[in-house]
Amino acid sequence: MTSVAVPYAATVPAMAQAQSSFNIPAQPLASALIAFSRQTNIEVFVPSSVASGKKSTAVSGAMSSDAALQTLLAGTGLTYSFNGTTYAINAPNAGGAGATVDGAIALDTIDVSGGGSGDVSTVYTPYATAAATSFISGEDIERFRGASPADMFRGVPGVLSGEARNGGGAIDVNIRGMQGMGRVEVTVDGAQNASNVYHGYQGISNRSFVDPDFIGGVDISKGPDAASGGIAGKVAMRTIEASDILFPGRKHGVRIKGGFGTNTSSPPAVGTTAGYSFPFAPWVSPVVTSSSAGMDRPSVLTPTSGSGSIIGAAQGGNAEFVVGYSRRKQGNYHAGTRGPVARPVDMGAQQVPNSAGFIQNWPQYIANGGVANYRGGEEVLNSELETSSLLAKAKLSLENGQTVRATYNGFESEAGEVMASGQSDLRIQPWQRGQTVGAKVNSGTLNYAWNPANNNLIDLQSNVWITELEVRNPVRNSFITQEIVDLLATLPHNFRTGSDTTMWGADVTNISRFDTSIGALNWSYGLSWLSEDTTPSKHSKVLEWRYVPRDGERQEAAAFTKAAWDPVDWMTLNAGLRYQHFWSSDRSARESLSAAQLPYFQDGYSQNKGGFSPSVGVVLKPFEGAQIYANYAHAMRMPSLMEATSTFGLAVNNLVDPERARNLDVGVNVMRSDLLTGNDKGMLKVGYFHSIVDDYISRAYVPPVTGSTDRSGLVIGNIHQAEFSGIEMSARYEVGGFSASMSANYYTNVSFCPTANTCEGSSIYGDYATNQVPPKYTIDFTVAQKLFDDKLTVGGRVLHIGQRAADHREMIVRGAAPFISAVYWDPYTLVDLFSEYKINENLSVDLRVQNLTDQYYVDPLSLIQQPGPGRTLYGAFTARF
Repeated sequence: MTSVAVPYAATVPAMAQAQSSFNIPAQPLASALIAFSRQTNIEVFVPSSVASGKKSTAVSGAMSSDAALQTLLAGTGLTYSFNGTTYAINAPNAGGAGATVDGAIALDTIDVSGGGSGDVSTVYTPYATAAATSFISGEDIERFRGASPADMFRGVPGVLSGEARNGGGAIDVNIRGMQGMGRVEVTVDGAQNASNVYHGYQGISNRSFVDPDFIGGVDISKGPDAASGGIAGKVAMRTIEASDILFPGRKHGVRIKGGFGTNTSSPPAVGTTAGYSFPFAPWVSPVVTSSSAGMDRPSVLTPTSGSGSIIGAAQGGNAEFVVGYSRRKQGNYHAGTRGPVARPVDMGAQQVPNSAGFIQNWPQYIANGGVANYRGGEEVLNSELETSSLLAKAKLSLENGQTVRATYNGFESEAGEVMASGQSDLRIQPWQRGQTVGAKVNSGTLNYAWNPANNNLIDLQSNVWITELEVRNPVRNSFITQEIVDLLATLPHNFRTGSDTTMWGADVTNISRFDTSIGALNWSYGLSWLSEDTTPSKHSKVLEWRYVPRDGERQEAAAFTKAAWDPVDWMTLNAGLRYQHFWSSDRSARESLSAAQLPYFQDGYSQNKGGFSPSVGVVLKPFEGAQIYANYAHAMRMPSLMEATSTFGLAVNNLVDPERARNLDVGVNVMRSDLLTGNDKGMLKVGYFHSIVDDYISRAYVPPVTGSTDRSGLVIGNIHQAEFSGIEMSARYEVGGFSASMSANYYTNVSFCPTANTCEGSSIYGDYATNQVPPKYTIDFTVAQKLFDDKLTVGGRVLHIGQRAADHREMIVRGAAPFISAVYWDPYTLVDLFSEYKINENLSVDLRVQNLTDQYYVDPLSLIQQPGPGRTLYGAFTARF
């Protein structure tokens, strides 16, 4: 019989008696063996029928691999054998080392609602998880990190990050067409740090701040779950641990990384323009003037940006520590040269709507034939980025399976940014701003885990975290009053406005496992709390009266329970229930819309609502290495702090209801070994999803009352429904030192329904979701080959992005006036190459080329028409001592 292969690492020569330091809490046996394989770098094989339903014993301290494995297996009745490179786990009387030929770790159903404290994801984990999940390894983050942290999500089916190039020190994750406002829960070591950045009528960015240098892996769950608050899914980022730094058996160590990049230039003088100056009105002579600056692109071999980090780790007894610092700086990048570059096109006489929606007659209209107002190879203004990060972690392993972890993440960035409402048209000429946008994050997490040996009732995880977030923007108010003039005279010339936000949360979960006469039962349950409070920074209410940041607070409490029952060994039944309740308060006063326009609006707005969300699922295991799963879940999203507080021209709504999502996921996992040869492995994950979001919260247009002097405005409200469906696929094949992986997704439907009778595959003009519509399809193919006794790794990736999955046009009953311009892109293909060479066990060097063909493109989910980076060479070294 052929079994499934899910090892942590490729097989490498190993000595079973080598001393290593272990810290593996008691947990389900399959995940404990993954942790053992990860810490020893030795492959482990075990049939799923052998590991199923068994729990490991905790392993802690310095010992040989044999001794650690004996301890881990104590009480399970299992034995093991070692053939010099691989461990085989055997049932009693099951034979010896021969079992390694076709045995493998075959994980049974993984419960994504929260595993044991020792759970460690790998590139294989999604193929053994009976749910829609993905994983980004630290290795892939390093290979494909690009010019922005958002680039790490490229190639993940159904997942992208918005605003990758504008204010580029952050991520804004989109899962299956839903983004922002808490629809996707993003955490770093369990803590959230999201901030909403207002971009005028053009929309918002929902930014979370991370440093890829410190990210050890990213777990992505798509779709709602009883234990999570995101109706679209969750992104959980794990920073690096001591085991990522230390050599096996070492008590302390240091990792130093340094790197350079090309294809950037120092920002030019303030006011420098790019692209073309198009006529701005019908009465202006149709002459197009190109900028004289920005075309001095450096050679692809000339280093123009740099990064570096140093991380130290130590462990001894029951404690381990990690401390690290990272810094990165780059100038404005240059666009590619191949593709739809900016070019004037004479359209002759045209009728053209202006920004207010009125039709104008142009006797001669000069259009931009490209996808952005930048020429091929031109310097893309306001794309500079500078970040610095600090990481500190401590972990203490106590008696009886107890672990305490404390983590601090500090992050600062200065990034070029354009107010999106000022560059949302192909004919607007970009210009260099004088100030960047700044962000400071201070985040701390305290985690306590208790997983005692020989106790199936307790597998406890608890977290408390707090984040202080400061965002600073250049003063964006173009209407100057005498009060503003007088105040500016007393402030520094580079004074910036913004917001200060404090977020904190706590959660506790436990898993109890029961072996009954009618099958194994896993019961998980928990509580969570989230609190957010945001205020405008000093002087912002005066200087930014048009764009003043929100001023309010919000709390949300939740409780969940979830059970997984195995009535027979080939089937698992799941059921869950979540209750959540939120409170919010708006400290702003209504300034722009009258009571006649919004009769339900009240100053001092507050809201207090809650509800239940059930879920059910089934997993079938028709043969070894295969899973068929179906999960159906309801989920509720309460209005975010952005939607529950008002600002100039935008009012909140006392009658707004929470979003209620209904999500169906159906999928198949297959993992097999010995497919074409005697030592290869293949994995496939295919799924279909269908999400219907009732009472979808959007931004709607409010017209003046007839006969009044009121002005128009915007209000947060519910539309009837939004719908998203599609197919996702990922696959992986390994043989020897060769690996190939492929991922793809295709949206079968993205539609928005202002009313029950007006549902169309088109975004609503005034809604934030206009520029959150994903590509119709994406395809990613990656290969890697190890050479010269695995010292050299070479590989590459091809990524293709399709057109928008939904159009952007006025519906029969439109939801808003055309305040938002849709950012369009042409389908494009990017080719990246990478190579890694291990000079010795202490030193390795990397060389990467991104956008090899120098493609000119605009990223999906952007708020402005701005091209991405052209061909760029990156080089780096990593030293470990």
